[in-house]
Amino acid sequence: MGDSITSKSNSSQNEPAMKGWLFKWTNYLKGYQRRWFVLQNGHLSYYRAENNGVGVTTLTVRRRRRFRQGNQAEMAHTCRGSISLHGALIYTVDACTFVITNGGTQTFHIKAASEVERQSWVTALELAKAKAIRNMESEEDEETMESEGGEDWSGLVRKLESQLSELQTCGDVLAKHWKNLAKPLSEMETNADPEALQGKTKEVCERATLFRIATNAMINSCAEYLKTAQNHSHKLIKALQHEKEQRERLQEMVETLAQQHSKLEQAANAHTQRPASE
Repeated sequence: MGDSITSKSNSSQNEPAMKGWLFKWTNYLKGYQRRWFVLQNGHLSYYRAENNGVGVTTLTVRRRRRFRQGNQAEMAHTCRGSISLHGALIYTVDACTFVITNGGTQTFHIKAASEVERQSWVTALELAKAKAIRNMESEEDEETMESEGGEDWSGLVRKLESQLSELQTCGDVLAKHWKNLAKPLSEMETNADPEALQGKTKEVCERATLFRIATNAMINSCAEYLKTAQNHSHKLIKALQHEKEQRERLQEMVETLAQQHSKLEQAANAHTQRPASE
């Protein structure tokens, strides 16, 4: 097993969503090299030494050469590369290897220590990608609202809709892992061979771990949705109250105008009937 660490859902935005040691393909001479990876704010970055990723930027080639001639320890903690998950393609190669590419300019070939660790990273990356897309759309919606003078609550509705979409993604991942878990469980019930059962037991344990990871991701997404709804419920109530007050004022204005119109009609009728009576 690897040394991956998953952050809690209620951590601050600057805290990594996941971090740990993985093996990254470098070149044909060196092959896979052990690197410290940090998944944070829609980006996957890697370092030579353990680093939480906060406040660290990627250096240019010239600055890297300067660091090589100077402080090697500081160079090890410097970000060696980063890839944005917004628009990236994430796919698995084998039981331990997966690839992240953003269309040809950047491609990370990464190998985990086990299938469970690989799947935990892939699941975290898929959720981070969905969140990055959602944040990008939310920023675009906010810019549109500011330019058009839109209401805050309409942007909130769109945010809740995007979070529901993320919940659907988590649900699909959860259903997939449950299907993979149910199959070996069913085979264990019909197989009486002790050696075969031992192998199936190991497979069930690994798939149960994957199912637990997907379940935790689903729980975290539900918690985020509930937190958003609770934090902005007062805004929705205020918006509805404001709309109700506006309607009441409009109704009062209509009634007042109707009364004034009735009085004007009565005065006009009285004025037109006066010469005839004389």
